[in-house]
Amino acid sequence: MSSNYQPLANTDLGHENTTPAASSSHTLLMNQHSNDSPVNFDNVTDTNITPPPEPPSYEFDIEDPHSDLHKISHLQRVSIGFQEKILEPLMENIIHPFFQILRFIQDKADYYLSKIGNPFILRRFFYIILMSFVAYYVLSSGYLLNEKASGSRGMFFQHDILFQYAKKSVDLAKFERDLEYISSMPHASGTKGDAAIARYIQDSFNNNGLKLVKEMEYPVYSNYPGNVSISYYDNKNEKHDLKLSTENFNPLSSNGELSRVSLIYGGKGTTKDLQNLKDSNTIEDGKDYVLLLKYDKIVSQQVLIAEKFGAKAVIFISEPYGKNIDVVQPKPVGLPQYSTGDALSPSWLSSVEDQKNAKYWRLAHIPTVPISSRQGQELLSHLFSGDITGDGDKNYDNNNENVADVLVDLLLQTDVRERHSVSDIVGKIEGREQSDKAIIIAASRNSINFGTSYPDFGTSALLSILQLFQELKYKFDWKPLRNIYFISFGGSELNYAGSSGLIQQRLMPLKDEIYSLIDISQLGIPLDTDDENGKTRGKLNIETHPLLKKFFKSKDGHPNFDVSVESVRHYGDWTPFLANGIPVSVISSDSARNRFPPIETSEDTFEHFRDTLEDERNQQAVSDLLIFLLHISTKLVDDPLLPFDIINYVEDIDERLQKLEQEYSGKLNFISVINGLLFWKKIGNEWASWTQGWENIVWSHGDGIEPSLLSIHRWTWNKKLTNIGRRTCSPAGLPNRTFYKNVLFGPTLMQEGSSNNDEGVDFWTFPGVKDAIYDNDWNRAQEQVDLVGNILHQSAALFVEETTDIGYK
Repeated sequence: MSSNYQPLANTDLGHENTTPAASSSHTLLMNQHSNDSPVNFDNVTDTNITPPPEPPSYEFDIEDPHSDLHKISHLQRVSIGFQEKILEPLMENIIHPFFQILRFIQDKADYYLSKIGNPFILRRFFYIILMSFVAYYVLSSGYLLNEKASGSRGMFFQHDILFQYAKKSVDLAKFERDLEYISSMPHASGTKGDAAIARYIQDSFNNNGLKLVKEMEYPVYSNYPGNVSISYYDNKNEKHDLKLSTENFNPLSSNGELSRVSLIYGGKGTTKDLQNLKDSNTIEDGKDYVLLLKYDKIVSQQVLIAEKFGAKAVIFISEPYGKNIDVVQPKPVGLPQYSTGDALSPSWLSSVEDQKNAKYWRLAHIPTVPISSRQGQELLSHLFSGDITGDGDKNYDNNNENVADVLVDLLLQTDVRERHSVSDIVGKIEGREQSDKAIIIAASRNSINFGTSYPDFGTSALLSILQLFQELKYKFDWKPLRNIYFISFGGSELNYAGSSGLIQQRLMPLKDEIYSLIDISQLGIPLDTDDENGKTRGKLNIETHPLLKKFFKSKDGHPNFDVSVESVRHYGDWTPFLANGIPVSVISSDSARNRFPPIETSEDTFEHFRDTLEDERNQQAVSDLLIFLLHISTKLVDDPLLPFDIINYVEDIDERLQKLEQEYSGKLNFISVINGLLFWKKIGNEWASWTQGWENIVWSHGDGIEPSLLSIHRWTWNKKLTNIGRRTCSPAGLPNRTFYKNVLFGPTLMQEGSSNNDEGVDFWTFPGVKDAIYDNDWNRAQEQVDLVGNILHQSAALFVEETTDIGYK
């Protein structure tokens, strides 16, 4: 490479001591004068300057990457190749031209926007509109998924996805562990066993992440096994003692002692049975006697009738368990006909006279003692000649001559605690939308014995359902639209003291918030029948409010079960809720509902139940049952519209009214009730029409997106629907039974028909009217009919007018 550059010899261009740089391989030769005088450049000629033979060499540290490719790694070579062959062409041919076009479009847009207004403001406005359309499309498409694989559709969850996951998450091993521990000890209310089980349930609530877990305690009247003895004298006046133990005990029985009192067998102790005995002079006025009875469906009613006919005590004969005739059934004898709850609490009653006689309404006045079937046969054999087989009802009316020959001594001294604590365990899942409304899923907890089949099976199911709900919450970030309360009720054998105490303490908040209670205490393994294909199908019974009958009759959610749906027909922890107008649903198996042995006996243990759980069909049945409970609970609490059917509600009441009108034609005027039902039918048609319109907008066309104005209307409808039940109550309550305030649905005082067969007879509708008819008081019956009509009309008018909660308090 040639160059015109020539280095200068020691020149001074205004910079002193300046020395040109030289390479490390060359030395710049400079002419220097021997003296220090300045150099005279004018006297220097070209011939006096001797240039170097060749220009110096200058080396620059510039590396050629291609010449060193063999020195770098393979990864670096790939990176360099990618940059040269892909990135650089991409930038030059696509990205840079794209931004140039984008810039051109932006300039043109600004140009035209400037003719309208400020382009910066207008540009942001159109950007917001564009992003709104994009967001709407993404939300409505259902393609927006997160790490939890959201099971939502628009603004609501798709329940089918939740249930599919739940089926895979059922933990039968945990269900069995819970059942084994809860059944490991007797746990009567207020005992150490009850305290241990309550703590176990509370810990389970906490471990599953429930909020507001709380133990609510109530001081109540209670009693426990003490001293008991029964002796009888045969026709030779020889004394025989029955061998009794702590199992021979009826909770809430009164103490007493009788000596040499006549023993009379009264069958099941119905009014007809005892009236026949009285007509035959077997029962004589003023003469003391002890009744020997077989258990009937409503034990408290047997006690009331025995008291009415002057019996001084009752001995109950237990049912055998298969061939075991030595088991004893210690059934409670509290009197829920007048009220449930603490027998000594006067706050439930409204009048001073009622408060003076508080004990009369809640407790039996006579001692009651249960004995085994073997012991019952022993007594019957001395009362009647011949063998007593079958149900023991062999012509007792025609063998009355032997009644006076058998005398008994009876002593009962129970351990009474007038103020003893029972507790409820309460936990809550909070809703995300209407958090002022809730359902309750509840189960009874206490049993005098081990109680594996009842109530422990229901308690274990409660814990399993809770776990499934929490798994859905963590998997899908799911929260129900409304609140869910999980409650373990205590004091069930003490006239349902736990549930009644909760109602007594928090009546107003519960009436405002709770729109449905689901009781699962009476569940069992649902394997009862075979269909035509030979496959077993579970059988469940659901007693519910007419507003929910159509919901439970739907086949959605229970394809593996045969479900029968009817109105509430018996007492339980749900009774105080029903009495105050809160819709209740009781899900039962036949064995637990009817208390078939070994239920309520010492044979109802986990060891007897273990083999049942090991059967694969039974395991599948339990799994299906839990999913069914999850399904109906989720639908009740997470469907946007409450599944209340007003038209079915009207039709159900009208059907029962027609039966009453046909039976007592000409004696009562039902026109006020008919007018009230017509008013409600009009509301029902409006609700059905609005529901159909909402579904068309949200599901058919909106794909799960609900306009905000429509949401407000839906919330208003839901709130109005939750007030229907509470507004069927009279603040004064039923005559002589002020605890029961629901004039449409509730128990009559005496549940006896005109014949011994009471199957199909409705004792749980229009209780005030039927109480008056039972007493043959037709004026009071007409007053109660008019009261029902007025309440129906007033509640319908409030439903139409209300914007805030102004109902019965």
